[in-house]
Amino acid sequence: MGRDGGRRPPPGKDFVLYPDGGHPWDWAAHGTRHSPGVQPGDVRELLERGATVLVLSLGMDERLRIAPPTLELLRQTGVEVHVRETRAAAALYDSLAADGRPVGGLFHSTC
Repeated sequence: MGRDGGRRPPPGKDFVLYPDGGHPWDWAAHGTRHSPGVQPGDVRELLERGATVLVLSLGMDERLRIAPPTLELLRQTGVEVHVRETRAAAALYDSLAADGRPVGGLFHSTC
């Protein structure tokens, strides 16, 4: 997750990254939990910040889920979405960002 516009995010375990920025991911902001998973509000932030490609990590042990309403929102918007284990998600994010794509991502670094 190298593209951060020259800025480093503060230390943390979970991050929201979008074109030209990012911040620690506060799961409480939208009620995210491992199950039912990533909430629509988490994804909307990425879209509102200009991302047209999304990379969603499931955690190192793939315990984080994507909530059904979030899957429906993604289907309705028609954005390109990639769901991966965290290390694979980070590598894919970096590759897409290096290609100049307007990529956004949600990264869970534990379980």
